[in-house]
Amino acid sequence: MPKLYIDEFVGITNRLETLPLAFALKKAYGHSIILNWHELDSFSVDQTQIGSIGFWQKLGAERVRYCDALKFKELQHRNLVLRSLDGPADLLDAIYMEVASKIHLKPHLAAAIKSSFAPYLNRPIVGVHVRHGDYALVNPDRYVVDGVEWPAIPVWWYEKVMEKIVAKQPDVCFLLSSTGDPDSYPSLHNYFDVFTVDVPSPYGYKGADHRSVVNPVADLFALACTPVMLATPISGYSHWAANALGAPSTCIVPLPDSTAENMFCGRVDLYGKRLPVWRKSGRDGSDTTQLDVHLTGVDFSQRAQLDWL
Repeated sequence: MPKLYIDEFVGITNRLETLPLAFALKKAYGHSIILNWHELDSFSVDQTQIGSIGFWQKLGAERVRYCDALKFKELQHRNLVLRSLDGPADLLDAIYMEVASKIHLKPHLAAAIKSSFAPYLNRPIVGVHVRHGDYALVNPDRYVVDGVEWPAIPVWWYEKVMEKIVAKQPDVCFLLSSTGDPDSYPSLHNYFDVFTVDVPSPYGYKGADHRSVVNPVADLFALACTPVMLATPISGYSHWAANALGAPSTCIVPLPDSTAENMFCGRVDLYGKRLPVWRKSGRDGSDTTQLDVHLTGVDFSQRAQLDWL
């Protein structure tokens, strides 16, 4: 039986995006899926194994960084090191949510998330995903996408959107999910009712740009419990929280070239769609509906959805 290995070549949600192709190969050709990820002490994936590739297996395995329909047909009898986040759409679209349902948070982390949400269960909630670190803030006064591989959102954008939400829904609270230390955003904590998941991260292997104070797996699953999210366009972390795990989340995103004086927001609903669709939306505005200054049409009265954990 051929073997398929996925190592820690990218961050956690990008690795999750390799799983649909892995399971398509398993379904077609019988590959065993072997994961070598630190975070598997925080969650499990059905029908996979934990392990690493040996020296001799590595020499004979094919590295797959891109997979179209023709390439897929060539992989039948081969051992693989899989590093492709995409594949034939006709195969992957059909199984995407089935694959997402194979991912299970460890019970102790599910309990910790529920405990963190407990004081807020009777209040409306909005998720806030601040992706800085490896995402570059090239202009602190303007949200810039063109020419930036991984564009960060200025903190003022979150502040101004949160102000608009509080004006519409005064009893709202916010779950803050972020790279680094969530306490490093004092303006969000000082002016809004914000909380974070109380689960320290044991992971430091990815370096300073990816390091987080909060366990990134627990943070991801918690963010997926929020029905509305201030999301980071292009980020696979926002995508998996909003569109793959848990129930659907409506995303509010900045539109390119927004400034504090001339700010534009869009609404994106892409539950069940794969990462390439989400990233295209963040680049060219496809599948994005511009919102008015009052964020009309978004329901901010919804509670957290924890039953799926």
